This record gives sequence, C-alpha cells and structure tokens, in this order.
Amino acid sequence: MGGRETNENPEFADEFEGSRVSLSTVPMVHRETALQKVAGRWLAATPDDRLHTFENAEGVSEVGERIIELIDGVRTVEQIVESILKEFEVPRASAERDTRRFIGLLISKQVLRAS
Repeated sequence: MGGRETNENPEFADEFEGSRVSLSTVPMVHRETALQKVAGRWLAATPDDRLHTFENAEGVSEVGERIIELIDGVRTVEQIVESILKEFEVPRASAERDTRRFIGLLISKQVLRAS
C-alpha cells in the first residue's frame, strides 16, 4: 500500500467538502475501498493505494469511528447525526456540521461515496 493518511478529523475538512453533503445524503463505502477493523480500529484502503485511519490530534477519534460504523448505505446523514447526539454530549449544530464535513472529507478521499 502507498502512503498512510491520518488525522481524518472534521476540523481538517474545508467548507466545500461539507457543503456537498446534506442531511439527506446517504453515504456508503466507496465500491473500490476496503474498510475493515484491525486490532479494534477502522482502516480503509482506497483505490489510490492509500491507507486511512480515523485519528485526530488526541489519537483515535471515537466519534469518527462511530460515524464509520453507522454508515451502512441506508442511513441518511441526519440519522447518523441523531445517533451521535444520543451517544455523545455534543451540540446539535456542531454534530451536524462536523458529521457533514467528516463525510465530505471521506468522499473526497474515496473512502465513501454518496447516493
């Protein structure tokens, strides 16, 4: 595999990436991406031969990994946000913005695609 990508955190995504993702978007794993848990952590190998982890400056992002677990090609971003709100103490506006940005970033890196 090629380079290793880290810091897959919503704060690193720019506004354009998040703006492409609406609350009604249904994200799914990109058809050419391998996504699997290794030693309890999610890893994604994308078509460009990159390996992506879901970490932020503090280490593994539990919220980011939970978002990945919730992506099933059926749930909308809004449904994913609702789950995040039930499981983590975060304001709704932040959850919506950060989830949209994170998913947008993963779409741009070919980890995910939108239907």
